[in-house]
Amino acid sequence: MKYLLTLSLAIALFFNAQAQQNLKTLDSVLTFLSSEQMFHGQVLIAENGKTIFSKAYGRQRHGEAYLTTTPIHIQSVAKGITAISILQLNAEGKLSLLDPIALYHPSIPYKGVNLRHILNHTSGMPRFFELIFKEWPHDRFLTVNDMVHLVAQYMPDPQGAPGAHENYNQTAYLLLPGVVEKVAGQEFSHYVKQHILEPSGMENTHFVTDVPGYKERIGAAHLDNLFAFMLGEGNMVSTAEDLFKFDRALAQEKILEAAIQELAYTPMILASGEKGRYGFGGSLVGDKPGNRVFQYLGQGVESHVIFSRYIDTDDVLIVVHDRSVEYAVPVYKAIRNIWKKRPFELPQPRVEHKLSTNLINKYVGDYGDNGFMHITTEGGKLFIQPDGNPGKMEIVPSSDTTFYFRDQAVDWQIYLNEQGEVIGFGPLGQKEFMMKRFRQQN
Repeated sequence: MKYLLTLSLAIALFFNAQAQQNLKTLDSVLTFLSSEQMFHGQVLIAENGKTIFSKAYGRQRHGEAYLTTTPIHIQSVAKGITAISILQLNAEGKLSLLDPIALYHPSIPYKGVNLRHILNHTSGMPRFFELIFKEWPHDRFLTVNDMVHLVAQYMPDPQGAPGAHENYNQTAYLLLPGVVEKVAGQEFSHYVKQHILEPSGMENTHFVTDVPGYKERIGAAHLDNLFAFMLGEGNMVSTAEDLFKFDRALAQEKILEAAIQELAYTPMILASGEKGRYGFGGSLVGDKPGNRVFQYLGQGVESHVIFSRYIDTDDVLIVVHDRSVEYAVPVYKAIRNIWKKRPFELPQPRVEHKLSTNLINKYVGDYGDNGFMHITTEGGKLFIQPDGNPGKMEIVPSSDTTFYFRDQAVDWQIYLNEQGEVIGFGPLGQKEFMMKRFRQQN
């Protein structure tokens, strides 16, 4: 018996030593990536509900070192918090997920769209960005009521029938704070603070609009900040440790019962009979029974967040990446693989491909509805610029047809037809989201 206990202890010590060595490797890799300007931010790993690794790396834009308590923009991860607020009110019987959005925003012209459709991106409503950029005055900040009135006035064509397809739609999420306010009878930011942030102990999380002097700091309205006061899909800062507190509050049913939470992790069955991938505020990236992984993803120009909840094993991986976001995805994959004891690759500096003059001239033109987005050239480089925006961004070629922005993780593509003609520009491998090449009618 004594021999068996000694053997068991030896085995446990061996695996613990292996795990500790693995985390030392992770720390060394992240320290190196930070020195190479490929990672600035925070990493948290938890197993079986317990934190095993939590550190911050790199420096902020003004030179201060990042701490584990430094708030960073979490971009679309805020959708997950918005979704929980809707589910809380549903659990209290104050609303139904099948309520039509028109019940709360009567001017919305799209019939048959309910709250659940919006939560898991199956509403069929169009994304409203192009309409707003084209028709809204660029010297006035937008409100939800402004957006609803604009949509009611111009009624852009839907992408499809409600429930028929999945189409990621962040502008639809902007409608949900108004639902919370009408049902709960208080401002959305106050509701979230009282019912989610405070019960979860998220002391370093807040909406940027609540910071004193926010309006003075962002200055006058222009095309790039029209949504500066809109909530529901962004405009929130947090930390990896605070996001883990959110995870714990959910796991321990402090803010929502487990049975109701399951709705958030359950994609819809689409009209075709196929199962979707979007839940509420995130997506189910692993759906094997006993090993489901639900992921919140936030992508922005200045920050990038991947928050993976291993629902059934109670493990968590959170990477909050600020600056150098073009390396965010390969950095995340390296972290995940080191943690999971798999082979890993370090991210490599992005290549810059040289386009021929003929290709540059071929790609220059107008894109999107009514040609509101323009690809131009100057000094042998390509730039993209929307109507009404005095600024332009360089699109850097990585091959003859693929591109990236220097401060974004997303890769882009020029789409060609079988005849080699340009038909659009959009995210790599996602032709359905491209801005079509605009052809002026004679």
